[in-house]
Amino acid sequence: MTRLIGLLMLACCVAGAARASEEVVIIRGNFPQLLARGETTVQMAQRIAVLIGGLDRRIAPPCGMKRFFEFAGADYVDMNDISRRLDPGQAGVWRIVVTGKGCWSARTHNVFLFGRGASPASLRLGVPGRSVAGVKHQQDATQIVLRQANGIVMSGNCEGRAFIVEAAVVHPRLPGKSWDEMWSASACEFVRKYSVKFQPQDDGKMRISVVPVD
Repeated sequence: MTRLIGLLMLACCVAGAARASEEVVIIRGNFPQLLARGETTVQMAQRIAVLIGGLDRRIAPPCGMKRFFEFAGADYVDMNDISRRLDPGQAGVWRIVVTGKGCWSARTHNVFLFGRGASPASLRLGVPGRSVAGVKHQQDATQIVLRQANGIVMSGNCEGRAFIVEAAVVHPRLPGKSWDEMWSASACEFVRKYSVKFQPQDDGKMRISVVPVD
């Protein structure tokens, strides 16, 4: 009996390890060497994979398929307008884009790199998809969208918190002009769309309004 229990436990451990290996996020491609300060490009790619892994597993729950992503580009952009590319000598932030497909859905993840001299860069996860809002404005809009989406969680008496699935530009962003994006958030296993309007103000601030789309 003791031997049988031991074999069963070993089988469970092996099965668990196999499932875990299938869900490891792997990013392939040639990352720019200049972005890897104090680490190799492989180490930087591994840190990015860990960063996006948690959200990616929520967007596409584990299904036994491997999660392969490809390096899709790195742009040095304006902190307040990531559609605007800058010269690396100016004040800005690096945005890395990785794209992939697994568990039957294509996904795009964005990661912002904040340099720390000779030390490895600080990484911050952006909104998945193709938002052109600045780093802070993405965070502000995310809070508003999730506040509304979490209301569904509370009213639906279900577990878990809402999360952003994707963001896409509806009307192109022009300098000093307002623009619209369509964001999707998941709550209670239901994905709902939200119309997000960004309106630059004369005082330099950004007005963000969010309206659920029925």
